[in-house]
Amino acid sequence: MDAIPPMSRRSALALAGAATGSLAVAAPDSPGHADLVLHSGVVWTGEHGNGTAQAVAVKGARIVAVGSDRRVLRWAGPRTRRIDLRGAFVAPGFRDQHTHLIQTAVGGAGAQAYRPVFTPYDEREAFEARRRNGQRHVEIHARGETPVDRGAHSPVTEKLKNDLLVMQEEVAKQGVSTVVEAGLRDLGALDALFQLAEEGRLKVRFLVRVAWGCIEEAARMGLRTGVGNEWVKVLGVKLYSDGWLGPRTAALRKPYSDDPYGFPRGGILFLDQERADRDVARARELGFNVTTHAIGDRGVRVALTAYERNGVSPRDRWALEHVQVAEDDLIERMIRRGVIASIQFSFATTDQRFAERALGRHRLRHAYRWRDMLRARVPMVGGSDFANEVLDPLWGLQRVVTRTEFDGTPPGGWLPDQRLDVPTALRLITSRAAFASLEEHERGTIEPGKYADLVVLRENPLTVAPTGSPAPPA
Repeated sequence: MDAIPPMSRRSALALAGAATGSLAVAAPDSPGHADLVLHSGVVWTGEHGNGTAQAVAVKGARIVAVGSDRRVLRWAGPRTRRIDLRGAFVAPGFRDQHTHLIQTAVGGAGAQAYRPVFTPYDEREAFEARRRNGQRHVEIHARGETPVDRGAHSPVTEKLKNDLLVMQEEVAKQGVSTVVEAGLRDLGALDALFQLAEEGRLKVRFLVRVAWGCIEEAARMGLRTGVGNEWVKVLGVKLYSDGWLGPRTAALRKPYSDDPYGFPRGGILFLDQERADRDVARARELGFNVTTHAIGDRGVRVALTAYERNGVSPRDRWALEHVQVAEDDLIERMIRRGVIASIQFSFATTDQRFAERALGRHRLRHAYRWRDMLRARVPMVGGSDFANEVLDPLWGLQRVVTRTEFDGTPPGGWLPDQRLDVPTALRLITSRAAFASLEEHERGTIEPGKYADLVVLRENPLTVAPTGSPAPPA
């Protein structure tokens, strides 16, 4: 599987539950009057075993039946909307576990900012431009985020709400039904989203991790993990352990193999162990689930130690964002504590431009090792890191499956032994993402009783002919 269908070949039909609240679901064999029936397609349920069906029926916000055309069409009544899929592929709505969509909208970005157009981001050139302009202290550590930011609370205006709705339209076009905001710095935007939910104007679900600088204000507002509704909900808080590999600020146990910018040779650690322990303890005290930006192995070690000292367990669903350099000892610790690795699919090709220079060939075997993590049973979930990368989940899927760009470069793929197979990658942005967000009982697979968050693709990504060697099952 090499060529994932691009946006131009994707159906515009992306469905999300249009109502909230519970629904008494009839037994799958009990005919009734569904509001919607999709039939004559390939319905990938997302459950283990790669099960598929032909049809799915929806009543209100929930799925009421999944199975053969003959079985599911029994739910169709005179007022049921029937859609003949004509062989199209149906999957659980895509979920993006790491975005900066809301904060981008707060900045007033227009619709064009959300178009699925790929503009290569030259990290070295962009960083050096900042340094020449005297901005060395800004954004040197990560992609456009500032851990020292203390947050804001902009007033809710019609412009802010309209900017959020513009952003939502572009997200829905990508087939994304749920997004996680990775570190919201402006809690006014959260107020705006709650208002839009109350007005019935949302069709994408928003899970929000507030930035660390906002945690005390968020707590005073009565926010904590789980507060919200079916459209907007607080997921937790985001911390920063270290920087980023591009400008050589991710914190490593051993010095970088090159030194293009003159920063400390082992990178920059934003949280020493004492501070990390204290911040994680405070987050737990206030009732926030925790994720931590941790790219280098030293940054990962500090975050994991803080989690362990605060008694994290698999039921907490705490996570690490990026986890790009991790030796076996760190992976084993993640497994023991059930710490989730939140990876970004497009990094499977984007970072090839600098990773080997930064880490050296020998250390590269401990980097971007997502297949190794999955085989070791590290909990894992996928995302985009928009707006630093393209939002389109199929764009990311192409890269994590093939480890190549669309033009087939590099030949054979970058670190090809870490490629993921298509079903595994799809699960990382559907069922596993729902699990990481404490929503596995409500969303993430297509089965009776769950919300009807669905996406329809004109082509089946499980059967698209590969142009190279497909990834074996993980």
